[in-house]
Amino acid sequence: MNTARRYRVLFDPDAIAEDLAHATKAARQIGQHAITRLARDGITREQLYACKAEERDGTRLPGCVKTYLPWPDGRCGMVLELRVDQDGPLLFCLAFGIRHPERDSRRPSVYQVADRRLHQPNA
Repeated sequence: MNTARRYRVLFDPDAIAEDLAHATKAARQIGQHAITRLARDGITREQLYACKAEERDGTRLPGCVKTYLPWPDGRCGMVLELRVDQDGPLLFCLAFGIRHPERDSRRPSVYQVADRRLHQPNA
């Protein structure tokens, strides 16, 4: 029996719909599966990695964590922000997408999308 603490994960339906709409078919399948599982079961600490406060690409995600999908080291990922509601701490998904798109791709990384949503929430 797995007794690892699980953290609740919440999603903004509009943001997730946007992320899935911009994903490839394969990434969309990974995302849909992960969203269903995480919304139902949460996530363990072992599946989370701290984001650096500032990355070489200029993204700033202080206090955020990331997970790779499929776990443990998939090409997709989610960036999550720690929040608190009436039921206690939870992780709020800022973005889902490809972790490191090909150099010639115009598609932003999941980290760039999360940075924009974190620092420009109404953009």
